[in-house]
Amino acid sequence: MRGRITAGVAAAITAGVMLLALPGPALAAEGVLTVSGATYENPAKGCYTGGFSPLVVENRTNVTVFVHGGEDCKGVAQGWVSPGEKRVFEFGGSVQVPS
Repeated sequence: MRGRITAGVAAAITAGVMLLALPGPALAAEGVLTVSGATYENPAKGCYTGGFSPLVVENRTNVTVFVHGGEDCKGVAQGWVSPGEKRVFEFGGSVQVPS
């Protein structure tokens, strides 16, 4: 009986340790990113479409974001917006938050 209890406790401890090792949410940036009026708090890694021109990007996060000419972050990056900056891109289509 003692062997079963020891095995059960060992299994529970192992399961607990494995749960603690799981990664947390995939946040790429801390702060607020505004893309042509749409506001994203703590934006995750990914692409954010502006919806209309000109593309206005206000970056109040802790990472530099990149502006692309096409939607879905396609095309060559036209520029970047550093933390604390606000920039306007006449032909911008989307904003990429890197990992």
